Amino acid sequence: MKNKIKNILNKLGVYDVARKAIIKFYYPYKYYKIEKNVKDILLRINPIFEKNTIDWWLDYGTLLGCVREGKVLKNDKDLDFGVLSKNGSLQKLMEKSGFTLTSRTTVEGVITLEQYDIKGIGFDIFYYRKEKDKLVTNIWYPKDYSIPQRESYKKGLGNLNEITFTYGKTKKVKFYDIKCKIPENDKLYLSENFGDDFMIPNPNFSRDDEKNRAVVQKEFKVDFYE
Repeated sequence: MKNKIKNILNKLGVYDVARKAIIKFYYPYKYYKIEKNVKDILLRINPIFEKNTIDWWLDYGTLLGCVREGKVLKNDKDLDFGVLSKNGSLQKLMEKSGFTLTSRTTVEGVITLEQYDIKGIGFDIFYYRKEKDKLVTNIWYPKDYSIPQRESYKKGLGNLNEITFTYGKTKKVKFYDIKCKIPENDKLYLSENFGDDFMIPNPNFSRDDEKNRAVVQKEFKVDFYE
């Protein structure tokens, strides 16, 4: 339904105007919704990782919010988790806990990203592989965010990126009173993605500012699920 609305607005040539209105009014609501439900989501997802001995951690904006502010960032519209890929897809385990798979990215036959939804809140699970002292994964990014992601992929309007972090063990911290894992080298990890000034809020930060990603040519596929 969401993609259909985006397609209609895009065809009418008013998507950019509508998107600005959405950002102004919808994002604060989205933050409120995440903030209200994040503890419940962590209580559901934490046992999945721990009981199945999955090496996991808070990632990207969720990690930044945890380290810098001790809560979800106000401009964040989803949650992010990283896992060290050993067990394959977590879909069956996630679905047993009430999560719904919405998309999956595979690169050369290996899952690199799964996106889930619960209560209208989305979150990403990034599947990393270890290469020497690095954590590496691949993510497909659309070129034009005014076009729905599904449509962008269908038209080939995007690039596959390789994301690299320095590997480190994890440590446990309290996040919304739940014991969660974050990289032990959290400051290095965050600086590699957001820059050395990651502790200073930057409302204009975009994916183009990320320091640790590069366009690569590999065989990949993105599957979308309703």
